[in-house]
Amino acid sequence: MEHYANLIEESYRFDVRYLEGSGASGGLGAGLAAFAGAVLHPRFSLIRKYIKIEEKIATADIVLTAEGSIDFQTPNGKIPTEVARIAKKYDIPVIAITGTVGKGASLNYDAGIDAFLSIIPKPTSLEKAILYAPQWIEDSTESVMRQVDIGYKMASRSRINEGAV
Repeated sequence: MEHYANLIEESYRFDVRYLEGSGASGGLGAGLAAFAGAVLHPRFSLIRKYIKIEEKIATADIVLTAEGSIDFQTPNGKIPTEVARIAKKYDIPVIAITGTVGKGASLNYDAGIDAFLSIIPKPTSLEKAILYAPQWIEDSTESVMRQVDIGYKMASRSRINEGAV
């Protein structure tokens, strides 16, 4: 990325090194800003503006979010933790369904994500992970919802037993 930034600066007299969002998607933001004059905006501000996500989260019982790889970088402005921050304002639990779980993923607990899991059921190649991702996402989401249902049933039984005592 440093080499890419040097080439852009040498050729276009435009320094993308500290331009917020310039490193996203492998430097796509840097290229769009330098070569096409694009104005970069934080992704989440656009999501918040156009789909009114806070209104939807405020009325939810639980929030499921997703991330390709949850790790130490996720709490630094990535969408899952921005979603979690809103959910925490309303005391709503958040579960992240991810492609992989990377180094420092536990930092996301402090950022508002209550639980996370990888969709990948066993060691595999990137090619197979991409091929099977739709089915693995479906399977993982079903499993998460079954676990949530178990928790709900346990909480209901506990309330019933407390009333009977």
